[in-house]
Amino acid sequence: MDEATLRHQIELTAFPAQVQVAQVPGPGVVLRVTAEGGALGLEVQVTVEATRVYGEGPAVATALKQLKVSAQSGLPPRHADGRYERMVFIGD
Repeated sequence: MDEATLRHQIELTAFPAQVQVAQVPGPGVVLRVTAEGGALGLEVQVTVEATRVYGEGPAVATALKQLKVSAQSGLPPRHADGRYERMVFIGD
């Protein structure tokens, strides 16, 4: 997904103002939401299989919705080694 389309989808998702959302390197599409200067955060990896089964746009939109729900209910703290919890969206 190109950067402009991803930014547009992020805007449409309407995340809370205190969180940041970014795509980070990884297999497939990896999206990260963070808050409190990165002290809290969560990632969702959308696998290549998920984009093939569901389509890239719908799969990314679903991942963004899940990140928004998590951001609204409370993000987990970043691990001591700097990594974030990661959920994986697979194709069935």
